[in-house]
Amino acid sequence: MPNPENLIGKGFDNNPENINKNGRPRKSFNSVNNELKKKGVEPLTKSTLIEAYELVFNSSEDDLKKIASDENTPYGLKLIIKELNDKKTRSKALADYRDYMFGKAKESRDITTNGDNIDNTINFVGLDD
Repeated sequence: MPNPENLIGKGFDNNPENINKNGRPRKSFNSVNNELKKKGVEPLTKSTLIEAYELVFNSSEDDLKKIASDENTPYGLKLIIKELNDKKTRSKALADYRDYMFGKAKESRDITTNGDNIDNTINFVGLDD
């Protein structure tokens, strides 16, 4: 507990400009980005992510366990490996990663014509020259 003598004349009643009614300001993305860059963290590019997926898919289970247990492995990569090791999320994760890397398979659906060609001729009725 602080010494009461040290608090005399230092309250908000004597210094109302010190009151922060909104609390401490929240961190912005820029401030977090700057902190991470100072620590040497580099931004992830799409090509780097796709290359990581390709390498993870071609790695052995033992190699992935070693990578996931290394404390210097990026957290996002650990989450990917964890998701692939979980039997409940594995198939959806594989489908999502495949779709991200190669795109979704094209589906064609014919809802209105039953496979017939659409007649796109326009008849102008009631137009006088």
